[in-house]
Amino acid sequence: MPAPGDRPLADCLDTFWQGRLPRPVEPAEGEPEPAPAVDELAASGITVRGRPLEGLLAPAYRRFTDTG
Repeated sequence: MPAPGDRPLADCLDTFWQGRLPRPVEPAEGEPEPAPAVDELAASGITVRGRPLEGLLAPAYRRFTDTG
């Protein structure tokens, strides 16, 4: 059996995700909305044009998840 890195990516896509996505959990009445997961990311140390990667991804994540 080949090691995971020995197969071309195109040959792995059909088995990449085999599960189901969890349903979002609605907060109980009176509880605040949970913070988006992107807010819990630690600094990656990766910069793009001088800006931290997590800061660049946050607006797109919020639009994608409809959290802001």
